[in-house]
Amino acid sequence: MNRVALGFVLAMAYNSSILIFSKGLSGNLGAIDPLFSPNGCIGVLLWGLAYLALARSYADAPAVALVFAVEKLFYGCHWLLWLKDHGGQLAEIRAADPLAGFFYSTYGSGDLVFMVFFGWVAWQHRHPKQPNTSS
Repeated sequence: MNRVALGFVLAMAYNSSILIFSKGLSGNLGAIDPLFSPNGCIGVLLWGLAYLALARSYADAPAVALVFAVEKLFYGCHWLLWLKDHGGQLAEIRAADPLAGFFYSTYGSGDLVFMVFFGWVAWQHRHPKQPNTSS
């Protein structure tokens, strides 16, 4: 597996960590931000499966990687806006639920990192490969 494919697998693993932070889709994260209700967490898991599905064929579908970059931009911006409005509550959240507090303190930074990764993949593979016609 090359490094780019590994990046897609790591993105899937990153998204799959929602199972830990949500305590098995218990709804604890959704009580703080409805985006991470159990149904929202299932959406995060589905995005992770989509990353895994593209891990070996990313060069053939750079537009899909671009969609992933936009999706990560959404979550990263949502996190920044949430921090702007609720960042003062993080100490209280951490005291009540350290796992949820850690999640809300950090999740968007990873999304922004993967946004750059997916954007880079889309840019690097934006031109279709030319078939070798010389014999």
